[in-house]
Amino acid sequence: MENIDVKQSIKTIEQAIQEARKVPNGAYYYDILWGVILTLYYFLNYISLSYPGSFISSFNNYYWIVFPIGGILSGIRSKHDDARETAKSFADKIYLYSYSGFAFAYITIYLAAEFNGLNNIVVPIFCSLLGLTVFVTGGIVGETVSIIAGIIGMLIGGFILKLDVSNQCMYASIVCIVACIIPGIKMMLSRV
Repeated sequence: MENIDVKQSIKTIEQAIQEARKVPNGAYYYDILWGVILTLYYFLNYISLSYPGSFISSFNNYYWIVFPIGGILSGIRSKHDDARETAKSFADKIYLYSYSGFAFAYITIYLAAEFNGLNNIVVPIFCSLLGLTVFVTGGIVGETVSIIAGIIGMLIGGFILKLDVSNQCMYASIVCIVACIIPGIKMMLSRV
């Protein structure tokens, strides 16, 4: 009789976990927002590096401004979400920790490469790290589009290692569309 209770308890816990995974979250907003910001950032860098005398390239010292704008928009949305939600979903925690880890790792690698004159590896590492983050989060929350997008991002990261930095930036903008914007739109339409 005791074994039946244990089996039933395990089944109840498994069902609760499956239901918790289905709770809608606002991750799509951040995927789309940061996908647009990063796409814009890398595309502007591509234009500046490919066409050094262009009007757009005269602003290349100011492209970084998109990051504080993204941070402010993310903060506003986070406050809005916190006011509406009574508890953080499983997926929210996955996205929070995985993308925070991605950002910390990327900043560390960027600074190390900058100080050691290895600028040609920063963009491929960005693509691979973003692809890895999207792949892992997609796998955990069961988003097939994210899994495929993550694999594409990692493959492009490897492919662009031998390209010049301007072309790396062009491919990075494509990775941002594939790995962030497309899965974000899919999640938004699925109400995930």
